[in-house]
This record gives sequence, C-alpha cells and structure tokens, in this order.
Amino acid sequence: MQRTKTILFGLMLLGSGAAALAEEPVVRIATEGAFPPYSFMAPDGTLGGFDVDIANALCIVMKTRCEIVKQEWDGLIPGLLAKKYDAIVSSMNITPARQQKVAFSDKYEGGYSMLFGGQSLADSSPAALQGKVIAVQKGTVQESFAKDYYEKAGLSLRSYPDIATAKMDLTAGRVDALLMDVGNIYEARKDPSLSEYSAFGEKFKDPAYFGAGSGIALRKNDVVLLGKINQALAEILANGTYKQINDKYFNYNQYE
Repeated sequence: MQRTKTILFGLMLLGSGAAALAEEPVVRIATEGAFPPYSFMAPDGTLGGFDVDIANALCIVMKTRCEIVKQEWDGLIPGLLAKKYDAIVSSMNITPARQQKVAFSDKYEGGYSMLFGGQSLADSSPAALQGKVIAVQKGTVQESFAKDYYEKAGLSLRSYPDIATAKMDLTAGRVDALLMDVGNIYEARKDPSLSEYSAFGEKFKDPAYFGAGSGIALRKNDVVLLGKINQALAEILANGTYKQINDKYFNYNQYE
C-alpha cells in the first residue's frame, strides 16, 4: 500500500512539473525571414540565419521557452507595439528615431553599409552617380540615408519590400546599384548570378542614420525582459557562443 502511494505521489509530482512547464510564458520573437544571412526561410520551412541563432542562444541562457515568428520588415515595430510578439531580433539599427518608439538591448552587432553594383562603378558620390538609379529596402536606415544623400542630390531612388527583389531588379538592369548592409554584401558575393557585381565606394556608417550598431527591440515597459536579454547577451559574448554563431555565417567579426 505504501509503495502504491509513493508511486502515485511521484506521478503527481511529474504531472505537476509538466503542467508548470506547459504554463510557462512563451517569449515570442520576431525576425524578418527574408534578409540572408541574418534571417531566411530554410527549404524545410523553418527560420534560420544569424539573428535566429542569436535569439535561440539567448533563450537557452535565459532558460526561457521562445517562439520565433516571421514578420515583414516594415511591420516589425508596429507588430511589437501591438503585442503580437515580445521582442525583435532582426539586425535592427539602434537609431534615435526608433528609440522614441521602442527600447533596445545593448548592441549585438556592428557593421556598415555600401553600394553594390556593376564593376564599372567605383565612386559612390552623388556627383559620380548622376543618372543612375539606386535601390534600397523600404523602411530601413539605408532608405533614410539614401533619400537625404542621393535623392536630394537628384538621383532616382527605388524602394523594395525586401533585398531579394531589389537584387532581381539589379541583375535585370532596372537599377544600377543597391545600398545594403555589409552582411548582405558578403552573402551576395556567394551568389553566382551576382558575380559581375561588387561593393564600391565609401563605407557608410554615419551614426545619425545608421545608429550605434544593432540591438534587440522591446516595448519600453518590458524592463525585466530587457534586463534578462542584456545579461544573456553578455554571457554569450563572454563564453564563445557568439563567436561560434558569427563564424558560421561570416569570415569577419560581425560585432565590430
């Protein structure tokens, strides 16, 4: 009889533990899913990429159940504010304009932007590119910069919903150059269809446009989650996890 009671008690504990795990709040994290190598849809339909691996690593350190969801770039901040998810891990530059709407974690990524175009192009100044058409992704810091630096100087600017579509128009000759992040340029160099194109001109990283690196965006009142994320970020930077993820996608230090 005593043994039966012990087994029943053990089963009750096991059941209550499973129930507690099932009731644990899930942290929902959004990423673009169309910004390789930072985020992309794998052939099996799952999300992959640098940002996705960083998000998963942070969740492991925080001992938190996480769900990563895909969201188009221009809907990322509106979706966060509408509480569709709890955080954005999508290589989002920390800029003053965005800081008015959301809170950011510590920096987890650095970088710069450059023009990517035909090999006959070498000078990225507005004067040298008169008559050319510049492509950018809609809603990005690159678009904001290009509107002030290129469009106001008389160049034509075309905005695209994602980098992949902009690349297609570059190869089709509908645009002459694409302004994008160094990581996207690194990825583009692997594409045989883009072998005739290369990065050229100045490395753009004006803090007024490009901010002080990329951070994880959260709602301003989620201070507890922000603290946990910053602690987890510091840990993966210190214990080598960040470097392992970095080296999986890049041959340079993405943090710098």
